Amino acid sequence: MQYEVFNQGQCTILQIKESRFDAKLAPAFRAVIEEKSNEIDSHLVLDLSEVRFMDSSGLGAVMAAYKLLKGKKISVVKPQRAVQELLKLTRMDKLIASYESVEDAVATVA
Repeated sequence: MQYEVFNQGQCTILQIKESRFDAKLAPAFRAVIEEKSNEIDSHLVLDLSEVRFMDSSGLGAVMAAYKLLKGKKISVVKPQRAVQELLKLTRMDKLIASYESVEDAVATVA
């Protein structure tokens, strides 16, 4: 999985640099979250701006991160239309907020 991790304020930003978040990518995503879980600040921001497709494995990996990071906020940034619709369809948008930019997500943690 190609990704970049950096901190901005009290947020840890995980930018996924892949076009597909599916069964092939999900195990690597879970491994990154498990490896970095102790380093993640109070808010994990998933930058999904490059992800054009997400399947149930991708959703499952995001939910696994949500459970693993219990007590920490998780949000997504700039999901493509298909990904946003999937989050709404599965009602994950009720658990994980969506923002237009990393700056907008970071601004929620003051």
